[in-house]
Amino acid sequence: MRRWRLLLGGVALGAVACGSPAAPGVASPPTAALQATPPVAPPAPAATPGAPDCPRAMAPEIAAIRAEAECLLGEYVRIDTTNPPGNEVVAARFLERVLARDGISSEVVLSASGRANLMARVRGREPGHALMLVHHMDVVPASASEWSMPPLSGRLEGGYLWGRGSLDDKGMGVAHLLSTLLLVRLGVVPAHDVVFLAVADEESGGGQGARWLVEHQRAWFQGVEFALNEGGAIIELAPGQLVYGVELAQKAPLWLRLTARGASGHGSAPAPNTATAVLVRGLARLAEHPFPLVVTPEVQAMFAARAAALPDAERAPFRDLARSLKDPKFQKKFLDDAHDAALVRNTLAITQLSASDKENVISERASAVLDVRLLPGQKAESVTAELKRVLAEPAIEVEALLSWTAQAAPRDTRLFSAIERLARARHAGAPVMANVIGGFTDCNALRVAHIVCYGFHPMRVPVDEFHRIHGKDERIDTAALAESVLALGDLMRELWAPLPIAPAAPEPPPRLTDELLR
Repeated sequence: MRRWRLLLGGVALGAVACGSPAAPGVASPPTAALQATPPVAPPAPAATPGAPDCPRAMAPEIAAIRAEAECLLGEYVRIDTTNPPGNEVVAARFLERVLARDGISSEVVLSASGRANLMARVRGREPGHALMLVHHMDVVPASASEWSMPPLSGRLEGGYLWGRGSLDDKGMGVAHLLSTLLLVRLGVVPAHDVVFLAVADEESGGGQGARWLVEHQRAWFQGVEFALNEGGAIIELAPGQLVYGVELAQKAPLWLRLTARGASGHGSAPAPNTATAVLVRGLARLAEHPFPLVVTPEVQAMFAARAAALPDAERAPFRDLARSLKDPKFQKKFLDDAHDAALVRNTLAITQLSASDKENVISERASAVLDVRLLPGQKAESVTAELKRVLAEPAIEVEALLSWTAQAAPRDTRLFSAIERLARARHAGAPVMANVIGGFTDCNALRVAHIVCYGFHPMRVPVDEFHRIHGKDERIDTAALAESVLALGDLMRELWAPLPIAPAAPEPPPRLTDELLR
């Protein structure tokens, strides 16, 4: 209880601190009694129409938090927010009702029909330096035939909650939600605002979510200095071997549509340059194109840190990765890992193909979509020009569907230092590693808005669980999820704790000068 009562220098009150964006919570002066005894949990508010009938954790206790998390996440997963079409408005109204149970008002805005975003703010004692907790409500499609259970079941089995979005990203959203609710339930007024943000459309680039919000809802980001988002975790490389992975940089998406046109006709008499033939020839060249290897400073630092625990002989090549990749034997071994390979070069995947919908009809139009990912520092214009040259089919139209420049977050911040202190306190000896990821997240949009956004959630995740994200049988360990709620509270305390003051340097002893000897 003490960890939350003294959270971030905040004062624990017997009454609920108002979470309305319009009115800051007012803290009473601390008293000896308040410091000596736990605060009295606020009474349960009147039932909110449509709110889920879930238990409420009234103390920072793992069992109670886990029970509430399992109930809320199960309900959340069962809300179908598959993108497309998203329809996140249903999920936003669900979160709105959960927040309202504890007297926290929230604001929901629609960026397009059915595409909703939600924000709630718990006011702190001081303006500015706010922390934003960000997650996305949409999920990628799931093929039910590949799963061992219905993808939107939210089923509890074997200590896991199963379902699309449980790891990406509704589970983290529930942890953010419970951290926010516990602040209010325990009457904690944090040192600075805590902002809960649930966004739409991340899986399609954020055009109706985070990128739309930073352009049209700037008031939601008022006073926000830091943000925590998906992209990093407490990664369990092996039993007992943990590393805190914090995403500071990511590759940028460049999604291109290629369209070829030609004469339509019957399949029995094909012309030499049908739309499909032209497109396939160009795609074959692109598929074989080797992008040059580039080791950015962020990637070099990441691999050096990752290799720190290896024996010296295995660690040596990672001290200068760019040089080591010139060795054919090392290069082959390194590039055989697709995830590692993607961090040292641009990548191209042919993800969609479209032409005739009839077996014996030659279509006058054929198209393909490319998912190109660019390393930090790479320019979309120059890469597009390179691909057109490799394509070598001037008649093919190239259209950009999604493109932006990757933004990196600085490492030298109070938030990164707070994560390092959290690691020392919770898992002494676990390294804190700045990560570069091959995917993209909403952090990029927030960084453009000059918010220091880190991809990090303090939850332990075994490394072999990550393949379930966007894959089959996605699941989340609910005990680890509950523990992450407490870890978030600890991290907030570390973030806003007073910085240690270095002791004053002692006065230097007088020198034995001629003046002193007289």
